[in-house]
Amino acid sequence: MDITNKKWAGRLLKMAKDVASWSKDESTKVGAVITTADGSPVSWGFNGMPMGIDDTVPARHERPYKYKWMAHAERNAMDLAPKGDLSGCVMFVTFSPCSNCAQSIIQRKIRTLVVDENFIAEKMPERWQEDMLVAQEMLLEAGVKILAAKPDPTS
Repeated sequence: MDITNKKWAGRLLKMAKDVASWSKDESTKVGAVITTADGSPVSWGFNGMPMGIDDTVPARHERPYKYKWMAHAERNAMDLAPKGDLSGCVMFVTFSPCSNCAQSIIQRKIRTLVVDENFIAEKMPERWQEDMLVAQEMLLEAGVKILAAKPDPTS
């Protein structure tokens, strides 16, 4: 099975979008799903506070303070993966990753990144775009294949 083909990429991006809906961040909900190269599920994550941290404190949800408290979806998916070795895996993510997440994606040897076509680096809000363009450059230089796809609205 080619999970990067249009049908499967769309289904797995839809799954990442569903996972994103679990985030308690009121302004930005991001989801990530990691599979093996053949499509077997490995892990998923959404942006939110680390386990054991009280996410009901209102001040922790205010910009810019919230950035110190929130873990990104990509990092959560990688950190919570039961399999330590993510070599050759595929990550499906609803937003283009930041430079810190890109560094971890590279270090964990994820080889393919599928991003929702509506949220690729070039289409991101100005406040994040520069960092996401740097992330994209890093990923490509490290040999990570980046694909833009559309979440499947029907699955």
